[in-house]
Parts: sequence; structure tokens; C-alpha cells
Amino acid sequence: MTATKKDQFLLSVDIGTTGGRAIIFNTKGAIVGSAYEEYPCFYPTPTTVEQDAFTWWDATKKTVPLAIKEAGINPSNIAGMSVTNQRETIVPVNLSGEPLSRAIVWQDRRTTQECQEIREKIGAEKIYAITGLTIDPYFSAPKIIWIKKNLPTVFEQTHKFLLVHDYIQMKLTGEFVTDFSNASRTMLFDINKLTWSDFILKKLGIPIEKLPQPLPPGTKIASLSKNAAQDLGLAEGLPVVAGGGDQQCAALGVGVSQLGRIKATTGTGTFLLAFLEKSARDPKRRLLCSCHAIPGKYVYEASIFTTGSILRWFRDNFSFAEKSLAQNINLDSYELICMQAEQVPAGSEGIIILPHFVGAGAPYWNPNARGVIFGLGLGHTRQHLIRAIMEATCYEIKTNLLVMQELGVDLQELRITGGASRNALWNQIEADVCNLPVIKGRVEEATALGAAILAGVGAGVFKGIPEAIEHMVQIADKRLPVKENNEQYEKYFTVYKELYQALYSKQLYDKLATLK
Repeated sequence: MTATKKDQFLLSVDIGTTGGRAIIFNTKGAIVGSAYEEYPCFYPTPTTVEQDAFTWWDATKKTVPLAIKEAGINPSNIAGMSVTNQRETIVPVNLSGEPLSRAIVWQDRRTTQECQEIREKIGAEKIYAITGLTIDPYFSAPKIIWIKKNLPTVFEQTHKFLLVHDYIQMKLTGEFVTDFSNASRTMLFDINKLTWSDFILKKLGIPIEKLPQPLPPGTKIASLSKNAAQDLGLAEGLPVVAGGGDQQCAALGVGVSQLGRIKATTGTGTFLLAFLEKSARDPKRRLLCSCHAIPGKYVYEASIFTTGSILRWFRDNFSFAEKSLAQNINLDSYELICMQAEQVPAGSEGIIILPHFVGAGAPYWNPNARGVIFGLGLGHTRQHLIRAIMEATCYEIKTNLLVMQELGVDLQELRITGGASRNALWNQIEADVCNLPVIKGRVEEATALGAAILAGVGAGVFKGIPEAIEHMVQIADKRLPVKENNEQYEKYFTVYKELYQALYSKQLYDKLATLK
């Protein structure tokens, strides 16, 4: 008897920066089992960040059996699996797939010199035209060049340079492949031709043979190997499907599959992704363009470095009472903090915060920018600061949305994920500031849900991504902008923009940086 969709489940492996998750979904998009395992980062210097690739696989081996146990299902009813991941992180492996050194993590900043070499050899405009990316240590290409220069023996012995997604899928199947969405974050991929750029590779001296084969997301790679099946407690022969980068999968997991829908994930920072039918560029290079997790589609992407992390900074430094009380009454400390902001009107009675605590990402790309608290008066309280932090996040989102609109993106609705989306007040502020409906999915783990959608398509559970989204993406909450609040925020937003420009035009950020 053939299994129906009702009997089938989909497995996502999500290998993030701080830990790995295994999540099992039914075909309606509900989580039936999950498990999480942390792993360490290593910091050889203050600006370098590394991980041991073995820990990614160990986390996978630990979490998959636990998720199956929690789900209480027969592993043979899992129809397909896929992997999503922290992007840009790179690890060199030999022919057997064994890591030859620690992985260099996306947060690592050691490659400033290599980035300068890329500027001199190729140029920022050419890189942007081919890859849709800016030249930055964030991406994989300068990491590979660093290995070539500083670990020449490792470079020579490298069979493939793999992203996290690629490494896990190699462990699952023995195949050395990547997907378009992850490849498009390496600074080596031609997003117009959907292949590795011969021009860039030759200029940088990276043999194409050292890179994995790029495939469309949602493509079946191979069947799960016997050894991997035994390690994970899964059925041998399970279809393993090419997944995608975490941000693209998160967009897929909240249904950003058509024009007018924008995804905003707010955790430590905020990542905005706008759906595009075709590859596009910003003449001013404020936004990046990458391949979507939907084959043949693209996204504009804006990275905002510090948003939710500012609230964490406030909690850790000025909210000791809330942290202590939260433990006693079994409530989240952030929930207690944000409750206080409900008593403060829109605009925080004159406080405006610039949230550039570790520099400004899109659209300014100013590493010397720093946080500013403007408008303080003796009558202001902690509650005002809390709300102003939440509003600052939304002002920065609006700044980037307006850039997208300038580039022809139709703004119809904002679909949100991440830790900040748990707070109803924050969601409402976002709707009021941006003057858009703010929509939250039923499943907070949108990244894993996106990977499950790809698994379902690649395994043949769904005919295509539109059908998979229709079945698996469920809406939990919708916030509409309040007219009076939006009118107030428009006035404050004007000051917000002018405040940054005033500091920037007077070179005050740069002057402060030289003093340090």
C-alpha cells in the first residue's frame, strides 16, 4: 500500500553558528519532533573565529535520533531530508571528506588583506556584477585565499572546499555538491550563469576542481548511505535533497515566494530578503543579490548587524532585576523587559537610538559607525529606552525597505521570523513604523521549515514549491499598521535619517575611530 501525505514526514538538519538542530515536520508544516545540540567556536585571536567540522556531524548524529524518538514515528515514514546552514563558513577536506583544518566561520575578520587583493585584481564593481556581493571578509573567497597563502600544504591537499551544508550532505551521501543559494554567498559564483565564475577563479588562482558541483535547491542528490543511516537511525536509501542557505530557507519557510513579500529575520541582527523574479543589482551597491532557495529565483538582501543584540546588551547591563525575577516566575527575561515598553507612547517621547553598535551594515556599510542615544531628558526612564531600542530596529528595517522600493521592489507585506517575532508589541511597532502588514508564521523555525519544503519537493511528496508552501506554511498572526502611530513615526523617522547623515557628513564616526 502506497503511503499518503498524511503518513509522511520530512527531516531538516539545521547547522547554525552556535549549534545544530534536527527537526521533523509533517506535511502540514507542524513540528512533530526536534532536538538541539550546541558546539563551540574557537577564537585564536580576537578577530578570528573557527569551528571543528567534526562537531557539526556529531551534532547531527545526536539530534536526529532524539528528534525521531520525540516524534514517536517509524523512520521509514520519513520521505526525505535536507540540510540548511550558516552561510559563508568554509572547510577544506581531502578526497575521503576528512577536514584538513578547522573551518573558518563567516564571522571571521582575518582576511582584510585578502579582500584588498581582490579589489586590486578584480575590482568591487566587477565582483558585484558577477556575484551580486560586496568584497568583504564575510564571504568565502577571501577565506580560501587566506588558506592558500598561510596553509599552502592544506591548500594543495584539499580535494574540495565545502560550506557547512556541503559537508553534512557529503557525510550523508558521499557526494561533493553544493546548492545555488549557498554557492551564491561564496563570492566565486556567477549568479547570472548559475555556475562557478571562471574569470574570478583564474584571477584568484583557485582551481575549479577544488569546488563542489552546484545544484538547484530541491534537487535529489543521492540516497542516504548505509553508514549514515546506521549513524542516524534512519532508513537506508532515504532521499537526500539539496537544501539552501539559512536566510533563503527562512524566506521560503514564511512563504516569500512571490513579488511583494519581504522576509525579516530579527535575532542578533536583522536579515531582510525581498523576492525577485530575476537577477538584479543596486547601482549604489547598498543591497546584495543572491540566489533564492527557489531555483531560478533571486533575492535582494540587506544585512543589519545589531538589532536584537542591543536589547540583549540592555538586559545584561541594566536589567539584573528582570533576569532574577524571570527565573523565579518561569518567564522569559525579554518578555518582562518588553512589557515595560507597552506603557510608553509611539516615538518614546523624543528618544531616538541609532543601532550601529558594531558598525552599520546595509545600506550604509560604514564599519566606523557606532550607537547613539539621542534626545535624553531627565524625565525619561528605562521604559523609554526599551521602547526606543525596539523602534530603532524598525527604523533601520524601514531604511532598507525604502532602498528596495527605490530599486523597484513592490512592498506589500513583511513576513517575520526570529526571536524578536515572539513579542507582540515589537511586531506591532514594526507594522506601524514600516506601514506594512506584518505577518508571522505558525512555526518559528522557519529556516528548518524551508529546508523541509525543499526535501518534500525533491523527494516527490509535492509536485513543486508552490504546492509545498500551500500545504506547509501556516500563518499564526497578522499585525496591521495603526494610522495614528504611523503618522507619529514618520516624523521621528525623518529625524532618524538626518541624525545619521549629520554625524556621517561631519566625519564624526571616523574621527572617533582614530581616537581609539
